[in-house]
Amino acid sequence: MRLLVVGANGGVGCQVVSQGLARGHRVTGLVRRAEALDTATGLSVVEGAAGDDLSSVSRAVAGHDAVICALGNPLWLAGRRGPAVMARATSNLVTAMHLNGVRRIVMPLAWGSGTSRYATSLLLRTLTRLLIRRDYQDFDTAEQILAASGLDYTVVYFGVLTDRPATSAWQATVDLRAPHPVAVSRADLAQCLLAVAEWPDKVTRFTVSGARTGTAA
Repeated sequence: MRLLVVGANGGVGCQVVSQGLARGHRVTGLVRRAEALDTATGLSVVEGAAGDDLSSVSRAVAGHDAVICALGNPLWLAGRRGPAVMARATSNLVTAMHLNGVRRIVMPLAWGSGTSRYATSLLLRTLTRLLIRRDYQDFDTAEQILAASGLDYTVVYFGVLTDRPATSAWQATVDLRAPHPVAVSRADLAQCLLAVAEWPDKVTRFTVSGARTGTAA
């Protein structure tokens, strides 16, 4: 496949890029700073801000079979500064995909956002609507934009991200239930996103659970 990875230099994006190339896909990364990526591996790079530069987004989208959006917000709760970008980036991606005739997009979103909110505990709903309100409202809007886009989209809900190695023992379900285990490595989430993009059947929503403790790679 010809895959565009948005946010290719982030924690999840780097994993999607390296694993996508290893699986034989032709991969393009859309990033703010092209020098942050190693093109020696065969990766093509388009420079631009996904939330602010529609022309760069459209140029990146053109000619691809699918888009994997691996962007994330600099979470306010973690003390990271920066604007919420998911909704703006999603809007630009949807516009660019329609302009270029690209229909397939896969996007990971935090558990408790969007449609998954209705399957969460009262405690989590309270936390995400009070302490992390800005970010979860942005995630909600991003999903709403996808739902109204008319594109073949899939949202993958995840729990807590870790930097543990890949295990191939993650599990994805179409049921809206809390991830269990809730922790999933970025490497395993990347495997899931690629598998969803490659899968011929279009499912709107998945929940991914991490590998159980002690699972071998």
